[in-house]
Amino acid sequence: MSPRRSGPSLAERAEALQEAIRLGAGRLPQTALAPARAIVERAAQRAALSGEHTVVALAGATGAGKSSVFNAIAGSEITRTGVQRPTTSNALAVVVGGGGGDVLDWLSIHERHRLEPNNRLADGLILLDLPDHDSVVADHRIRADYLTERADLLIWVTNPQKYADAILHDRYLRPLAGHNAVVLLVLNQIDRLSPAEAQSCVADLRSLAAKDGLTDVTVLGVSAHTGAGMDQLRSVIADAVRRREAATARLIADVRHSARDLLDATVPSSDVPSGKVREAAAKAQSQLIDALETAAGIPLVVDAVRGSSERDAIAATGWPPTRWVNKLRADPLRRIGLRGLGMSGKRHSEAQAELVRTSLPSASPAARSAVAGAARRYVSVATAELPEPWGEQARAMAVVRARDLSDDLDVAIAGTAIEASRVPIWQQLVGFLQWALIALVVVGFTWLAILFGFAYLQMPEPPTPMLGQFPLPTVLLAGGVFAGLVLALLSRLLAILGASRRASAARTRLRESVERVAREKLTAPIEAETAALHTIRERAEVAASETKGRLSLV
Repeated sequence: MSPRRSGPSLAERAEALQEAIRLGAGRLPQTALAPARAIVERAAQRAALSGEHTVVALAGATGAGKSSVFNAIAGSEITRTGVQRPTTSNALAVVVGGGGGDVLDWLSIHERHRLEPNNRLADGLILLDLPDHDSVVADHRIRADYLTERADLLIWVTNPQKYADAILHDRYLRPLAGHNAVVLLVLNQIDRLSPAEAQSCVADLRSLAAKDGLTDVTVLGVSAHTGAGMDQLRSVIADAVRRREAATARLIADVRHSARDLLDATVPSSDVPSGKVREAAAKAQSQLIDALETAAGIPLVVDAVRGSSERDAIAATGWPPTRWVNKLRADPLRRIGLRGLGMSGKRHSEAQAELVRTSLPSASPAARSAVAGAARRYVSVATAELPEPWGEQARAMAVVRARDLSDDLDVAIAGTAIEASRVPIWQQLVGFLQWALIALVVVGFTWLAILFGFAYLQMPEPPTPMLGQFPLPTVLLAGGVFAGLVLALLSRLLAILGASRRASAARTRLRESVERVAREKLTAPIEAETAALHTIRERAEVAASETKGRLSLV
């Protein structure tokens, strides 16, 4: 008993291959995708047909004795034999038992002969005699190729004169590499050779097949004329028909072959390991963000946030009589058109952001050149895994996207929260204390003015409270002014520290906005391409995975 095959089922393999094809559309060459699509379609068509019938096709060159072998297997003279070229012009079928019409309709075979099952022919066998693959008539060759692709079990018939023919190996056997379980090589006409010569030819044919990729293919020496080896050939066919695995095995082999072709088409253009590529891409991406920050004017915005925050803090905590001096300073954020556009905790919607523009100066030629260079380096590194021409297509698209990001960056900056939504509590407290001190100064000044008026009018002065050695009004006036100036100085220091923190937080949020633009316009599309590559490989590997055990022909 042959070992049972395990691994992904035919349906699982076909689904994985279909997914790889879908992702490879527009990315991988049609020379790899078109055959794979045909395989998936053919698998679906064959799966919908009778599973009780096994299509065994005899293929071969003119004069190889294919039709004679066909008649010998069938046990009757069904097809005409001879030396005229071509001998077999149209495919014909022998159906053993009932049914099978749907399969023959799918194969477009109209000439059909029905035989009853016997001890030589298993019920469910559909035996095909194909047109000669080297026919001088092109339609015959096309028809032979069509049926060769759809047979469940393929028997190549050759003879001692033609078994090493280049057409047989280059055009037919080599593309069947990996199909060992569903291909059988028959060396006919061994009656023309001595036993030693026949054994040598069979061994030579097996060696040539191994070089074609059919390493474990079964090779039988037969003679349709004498019947030598025919019982073994019939036994192999009958066993395959009884187990009804040939159709599935053939389709699995086809799917695996196409999946390997897809894997070959995804070989990276660079031999750098994936881990190194990702590491280099992350570094190049960081350098790209740095260049975009400079081009977008973020250093200028950060300085403006710092200056504006310091100005606002001084206006809220400075000594009230001198605050008007600070108001003479221009607001840095207002000067670049960002005042009120980015309050912390508040972001513009996408539609609102599109209507907002800053007054930041345009990037310098040097900054634009730096962005272009960083973008090229990132794209070059990030696409190192992509095969050509896929990689070239991805790089070309990325270059187009990276040419002008100025509008997107400007919108991103305008929509970034860079200002505080409210005055900090400490500034509110200091502002209250400053006005309280001003009130004391006013009280002290007014008190002293009244005392001065009494003295000027030479009227008796009312008693003046003393605070130590100093009159209380003088203490109120001088102390209020001194305390207010000291508090203003301390508040300025706190304002500088707070402005630095706000500037740092603004830079972080602005960088995130720049990263978002870079991701949407440049890095995400590239990452999507590399992700598609990895998924194609993963799905193709599932479809191409080895099976544990195989359909044994002997």
